[in-house]
Amino acid sequence: RLCSFLGRPLSGPALDAVVANASFVTMSHNPMSNFSLSPAFILDRRRGPFLRKGISGDWRNHLTPEQSRRF
Repeated sequence: RLCSFLGRPLSGPALDAVVANASFVTMSHNPMSNFSLSPAFILDRRRGPFLRKGISGDWRNHLTPEQSRRF
């Protein structure tokens, strides 16, 4: 759908490469997308990685009910 929206139809190996490189696992290991190259004043890595698990709704395990309500 994205390729169609951009007017850049892809098929075969090119489409397979886009799908593979857009996966959470691949992006979480890519310095260009995981913010590991960002200076410390932008992202404090001591607080954890920018991309954590890639699980939808995992915020429920980390926010209090009050934080969830406010957010």
